[in-house]
Amino acid sequence: MNPEYDLIAPFYDIEHAHFDEDLDMYNNFAELCGGKILELACGSGRVMLSLAEQGYEVTGVDNSSQMLELAREALQEASVAARCTLVEQDITQLQLSQKFRMAIIALGSFAHITTRKDQQKVLAAVRAHMSTGGTFIVDISNADARYMEELTGQVLHQGTWQDEDGTYFTHFVSPASATRTHQLELTHFYDRHSQGGTVQRTVVNTHLYLFERSEMELLLEQAGFVVKDVYGDHELGTFHLESPRMIFVAEAR
Repeated sequence: MNPEYDLIAPFYDIEHAHFDEDLDMYNNFAELCGGKILELACGSGRVMLSLAEQGYEVTGVDNSSQMLELAREALQEASVAARCTLVEQDITQLQLSQKFRMAIIALGSFAHITTRKDQQKVLAAVRAHMSTGGTFIVDISNADARYMEELTGQVLHQGTWQDEDGTYFTHFVSPASATRTHQLELTHFYDRHSQGGTVQRTVVNTHLYLFERSEMELLLEQAGFVVKDVYGDHELGTFHLESPRMIFVAEAR
């Protein structure tokens, strides 16, 4: 159970379900790899759904029961649930009965693992569940995270969306840099309101580790991977310090 993401779940798809900038990247790598796919921190199934619609068998793991319920509903609605397996587990203690040709951690989720011990446990567990020569993709936010680091104490408007019934949803986030560790503490304010009505607010705290490229490369190598490429965006552009993303493509050795 993940109480933070259980609270976020009712708002998550309104904000993220239509984000598709990374889907071609994952589908292209899946075509090259062949075989079964593992997605860690799969959330509400946005990436799983796209891969399953292309005919791949996908196992999604998350520790939020509410997020997994959203994923289950989306996969059933798209008639691809038969190709998907959803598992509620802490990814630091991953225990599955099969190995995979491709594994992914999408859209910055790995940065929510904020201790070195747990980061190492996750990567070791992923390697133990991969076939030799398999591809592991980790997508980490770069420019946005650095930007928020400069805005400690401010409140950022992430967006406002309207649901089908006319209800408005607004997401604000207030970042704070940790004083002793290289991470951000993020306070999220999710507001639900109708025109002229009262505001219902949900407040959630999350943490985001700020990775350096060399640090992540070393972690992957220690876990039994060879880093093949590091990209700066979902179009596989060259990575530089100001790139929006830091996308690692590694091979299980």
